[in-house]
Amino acid sequence: MADKDYHAIITDLIANAIKTSKVAGENGRITRLVAGSIGRFAAELKVGKQEDEAQALIEHARELLDAGDGAEIVPALTAAVAAMAATR
Repeated sequence: MADKDYHAIITDLIANAIKTSKVAGENGRITRLVAGSIGRFAAELKVGKQEDEAQALIEHARELLDAGDGAEIVPALTAAVAAMAATR
């Protein structure tokens, strides 16, 4: 688990979701894929006794979505990440 750069992966996933949504509108499949990946990575960190890092990963995702116009372009993804933050 430690050899994965979760922050870089999440950054790329969110950037791609935003770029795609700018062209074709928010895609539910992509939204579920990205949100699921964020949740899965956070869960992997929690299992590895890295709860602070799991929370930091979710906060990183929120910051990326809040930066610029991400929240407006992918509102369902933004809501999913906000829900993860609220439940952790």
